[in-house]
Amino acid sequence: MRTWLRRGAILVLPLLASAASRGAPLDFNLLGYDKPTVLEGVGTVRSCTITYLLEDYVANHTYASRMQFTPSPTAVPLHARVACPSLVPPLVADTALNLCRSHADKATDCVFADMSREFQDKPELANTSESTSRCMSDQASQIAIACADSGDSAVCNVGCGEDGAAAIAAARSRCEATQQKSCTVTGLLPVSAP
Repeated sequence: MRTWLRRGAILVLPLLASAASRGAPLDFNLLGYDKPTVLEGVGTVRSCTITYLLEDYVANHTYASRMQFTPSPTAVPLHARVACPSLVPPLVADTALNLCRSHADKATDCVFADMSREFQDKPELANTSESTSRCMSDQASQIAIACADSGDSAVCNVGCGEDGAAAIAAARSRCEATQQKSCTVTGLLPVSAP
């Protein structure tokens, strides 16, 4: 058992070490980006990018937090994309959440942007989902958010897609299925930074 744990730690440590953030939350109203390219120049591979959408739900502010994972020197792109980690360490989600908290008046106002139906009654982190608040650049090029009105704030869901239309459709569909009311798309941006 001890040997298995030691081997597991050896495998996880490089992944955790590479999860450092390379940028602060961006203004969510980013328009005019081209579809991000995965290959930069000849033979230079763009890192895997994981983009989270987070909400300061009291102020109704949405933050996009992007983090890149440096590919190994032997990484081979599949369909012109470098694979993202199959398991995202909790450190990555915590880092994204802390970037939102650094801008909010109260840290507890920051939650992941994918909210359950219970969020209307109990607006807290436990009623949001980290895994469905993110998109990864090896699976999608765009991330969108759609929200339904709930009193003074909004309850939202996130969608990923190969293009803007697919991400918007996914966000709206997930929001309307979860919240059981009409949802408005409030934002769309590329997963990878331009």
